[in-house]
Amino acid sequence: VQYTHGTNFAERAYGIPERQVSTLEALKSRLGEDVANTVGVDQEGTIIPSTHLRNLQGNPGLSRNDTLGGTSNDEIVYFTGTSALPKNASYTWQGQVYAETDGYYTFSFARAIPNWENHTNPDYGSIFAIGTFSINGSEVGEGYRLYGDGGVKPWSNSIATRDNWDNIKSYVYLEEGWHDLEADIVGLINEPTSVRLTWVTPAQRAANIQIAVDIAQEVNTPIVFAFSNSPAQTGLTLDDGLDELVTKVAAANPNTVVVLNNAEPVLMPWLDDVAAVLEMMYPNQEGGWATADLLLGNNVPQGRLPVTYPASLDSTMTRNPDYPERVATESGNATFSEGLNNGYRWYMHTNTSVLFPFGYGLSYTSFEYSNPNFAASSSAQQQSNSGLNYEVSCSPDGADAVFSVSFTVTNTGSVKGVEVPQVYIGPPADAATAYPDVQFAATALVGFANVELEAGASTTVTIGVREKQLSFYNVNTTSWDIVKGERPVFISKNAEEAVFSGHVQL
Repeated sequence: VQYTHGTNFAERAYGIPERQVSTLEALKSRLGEDVANTVGVDQEGTIIPSTHLRNLQGNPGLSRNDTLGGTSNDEIVYFTGTSALPKNASYTWQGQVYAETDGYYTFSFARAIPNWENHTNPDYGSIFAIGTFSINGSEVGEGYRLYGDGGVKPWSNSIATRDNWDNIKSYVYLEEGWHDLEADIVGLINEPTSVRLTWVTPAQRAANIQIAVDIAQEVNTPIVFAFSNSPAQTGLTLDDGLDELVTKVAAANPNTVVVLNNAEPVLMPWLDDVAAVLEMMYPNQEGGWATADLLLGNNVPQGRLPVTYPASLDSTMTRNPDYPERVATESGNATFSEGLNNGYRWYMHTNTSVLFPFGYGLSYTSFEYSNPNFAASSSAQQQSNSGLNYEVSCSPDGADAVFSVSFTVTNTGSVKGVEVPQVYIGPPADAATAYPDVQFAATALVGFANVELEAGASTTVTIGVREKQLSFYNVNTTSWDIVKGERPVFISKNAEEAVFSGHVQL
């Protein structure tokens, strides 16, 4: 079970530490202490022993030098409490690390989170509180930045250590043998430096996952907590080792539930093998309690995806091989040729298959839509087109809503739930001839509603569409022009699942 998450790529508020409770702790408070758990993918590991380190003189340990002119040979790198390194100095360790076998090694270079009150002086500028971490001359990690004006960005990784230290974590493939290692840390004014260097070997990684598999075989519902270190995971993968963990736990027990903490879409190669996925993104301070309540059914999921989850890396807008101009060439230039059709609009425009569409989300119940209507209509015709097709004529009169779409939503399940119906609009039928110089999105969200219903209950939902949403900006007249003509309108559950379709004539 992972603890409090945070994005490592943007400044944010970090809440009240005393109120930050992990989902594991929250579940134990609800279910009792007998909740089997383990760390399936260790983010920290154990201190690298001196037997697997070699300093610049060829002796066990690493060579250390500092900006005060001091040098030392450290058998291990672990300094805290009374052994913390002196303040007002920066430190560099150099030497080699020994890999016993070929495989992926996780290195963790961590330091205690500084006391921010010691560093809120705008004269300090910005400081890297952790510097860099390199293997074989290649930088594999870079630390967080502390802003001198008091702004903070304290986590180098979206997961802090279990004792809340910052953590540069690197996942590196090494062949058996000795490899060059260098790590440096920038000194903080008026504060000693607490730091440690740990690792997870391939053997330990396999053993950790096996423990998780063993537990999964013994319980009714395994829950795997996984995350991505956005946006560093440019391959849209979960953090290193987590896809393997989910795959093996799901193979051991098909009732596996996956809880995701991520800021950007991720691929899910194991999706067909798990029972459910709960996307929590970064819920922050109260996230542990909120996640536990959703898992236990004390509350119902009601969020909807604000982005599209692609089916593969090559099917994304910027990486699709059919559009090479969107990837920076040797000249460093990239052409964003999609125009208005970005995000979910691009997937709809190109008919590209996705993993989950924009606006997607499920609840613990089911909903049905019925009785679609347009409140501003002067005429309506019912036709057969995967449901009812309404053709509407209306004239904008300057009011806030040009027309309104109304329909009935019914909770057809056995528990209370929340539905989020959405209304989308397409381009005018004669766009190419009537507006040859205007690009229209393939489809655009123009409204949605949040509808909470008890089991068996129904309600009428009305969503208004404003004039601005039916207009384009005319650069010649520097004004918004409403688009005249016939435009398709869709009452949908998400960007790709239309329940009813109709047209509006302006």
